[in-house]
Amino acid sequence: MEVILDNGQRPRGVFLPLEEWETLKFGINKASELYKLMDDLSHPDVFEMNASQFSEYLELPSQQLVNKALENGLYLSYPAGLPNTFIHQYKDGSQETVAYDMETGKEHIVKKR
Repeated sequence: MEVILDNGQRPRGVFLPLEEWETLKFGINKASELYKLMDDLSHPDVFEMNASQFSEYLELPSQQLVNKALENGLYLSYPAGLPNTFIHQYKDGSQETVAYDMETGKEHIVKKR
């Protein structure tokens, strides 16, 4: 942060780099115009991110969603490496390998672990 002075060396403004906002924002009133402006400016534009930056940006929210889904009795599903076959992983660590019939949409449990 830097204080901007006029010709008479009187303070006229403050230069606040966006990278310093995260450490300073806790001392600023959330209802203030400064807080709203800096909070808006400090969020990255997802359309300007490369793939790595976008992945990093989504890492925490996506992990929170996975955790919430598991807490609600749902499972994490990912490809098993065979056509139309997926692994369903549950909160307790158990897994099922499931094959899907693409014509009927029915699933068949191939293996439980």
